[in-house]
Amino acid sequence: MADKNEGRGSDAHVPRRLKNAFALGEIPDMVAYQGFSFLIFTFYFVVLDIDVNLVTIVYIIWSVFNAFNDPVLGALSDRTRTARLWGGRRRPWMIAMIAPLSLVMFFLFTPPPGDDVIKAAYMLAIMMLFDTFYTAYSLNHTSLYPEMFSTDRAREAVGVARRVFMVIGLIIAFALPTVFIRGYTDLASVPWYQTTGIAFGIIIAVTMIIRLKWGVEEPFYTSRQEVKLPGFLESLKITLKNKQFLLFVGASTTCWYCFTLLPMLMPLYGVRVLSQPDSFMTTLLLLVAFLSTIPGAFMWSKVDARVGSKTAMLYSMLWWAISLLALLFITDYAIALIAMIFVGFGLGGPTYFIDRNISNVADEDQIKTKCRREASYFGIHAVFIRLAAILVILSINVVFTFNGWQDAANIPIDPSQVFGVRLLMSVFPATALAIGMVLLKLFKLGKAEVKEIQERLKGCI
Repeated sequence: MADKNEGRGSDAHVPRRLKNAFALGEIPDMVAYQGFSFLIFTFYFVVLDIDVNLVTIVYIIWSVFNAFNDPVLGALSDRTRTARLWGGRRRPWMIAMIAPLSLVMFFLFTPPPGDDVIKAAYMLAIMMLFDTFYTAYSLNHTSLYPEMFSTDRAREAVGVARRVFMVIGLIIAFALPTVFIRGYTDLASVPWYQTTGIAFGIIIAVTMIIRLKWGVEEPFYTSRQEVKLPGFLESLKITLKNKQFLLFVGASTTCWYCFTLLPMLMPLYGVRVLSQPDSFMTTLLLLVAFLSTIPGAFMWSKVDARVGSKTAMLYSMLWWAISLLALLFITDYAIALIAMIFVGFGLGGPTYFIDRNISNVADEDQIKTKCRREASYFGIHAVFIRLAAILVILSINVVFTFNGWQDAANIPIDPSQVFGVRLLMSVFPATALAIGMVLLKLFKLGKAEVKEIQERLKGCI
């Protein structure tokens, strides 16, 4: 049962301060995770010179840990009923994570002295701690989205604002390190990595406090009616038996495959395919793509209003696939820079629609279970999209092995090897998106179905 104080975003108009303060929460999310992803491998593998086999073992164990971490924290969040830390379900978790998530950004880059085994053990431990703190914040931040904004119009307005702040967070995560770190592979750069970690931590803490102060409208513990929630195993069973959710997760995973593949390959694409050795010029390709997601999100939000989140996401995935296929034929930097505008417009669609559609699944689930379980769905969704990173590594491995790319720095370059990178940047992600579009087509929660669900939920308010 919803409380009368819940979800001011159920109105068509969302107050500007509430919308922007809530969307600001994307900055600590992006700065933490993208900053971590961008720097952690290079720091331990190159700067600390840990054996690559040990680093690989660390990543495998960490990935297994992640597979359990997200659904467990999601289920715990859904079952939280506390008067502490200003009360509620999601707010106490986010408040509790301000200090740990901010501090861990520094400790990511403070390994103890010792041999490779000691450093690798520290790397594993600090990565696990980071992921626990990050997930505890991110899951609860995201789970408040469908709770606070319960109609399509409210979610459209907030979704666009979230996309804008998400891009700002991405730019900070990628650009800020260049202010402090003189050379990413410099063996003497440990203090500069640590300074970057401190800067990341300060930004995370400040933006989290602002987001929590003005961007949360959740019933306090005393105003929330008690609802009996399913236990962890029962909740897991209900979630995994939801066929519509599983279809959407499959489609979402293909998008995450592209999200992961493109930034990972961009440096190699810039140097080998576009013959652009300047690292800033390569980074500019990503920045153009990310910045283009902002007008892209505005465009897709208009399409969303007309045809619904499911169909609009299908259109955006089709746009994205076509723009990526064009990269197969582009070898000129200037043309590639223009192409990234169109790639960014496509990229702006799935990043806007994924949470929208999972929110619709959670709405339908509320009708069936009589309780809100957003965090359970977002947690299981996170497990599945972890597979995207594995699929990306396998794709790269297949192409590189076939083309003899054992060492990307020292191999002889011939046209077939360059063509392999072009395939990875175009045909592989476009094929993944085609598979995702088939799965999304089978997903049943279209505009009419979502409207009916939201009308039925009005009776619960």
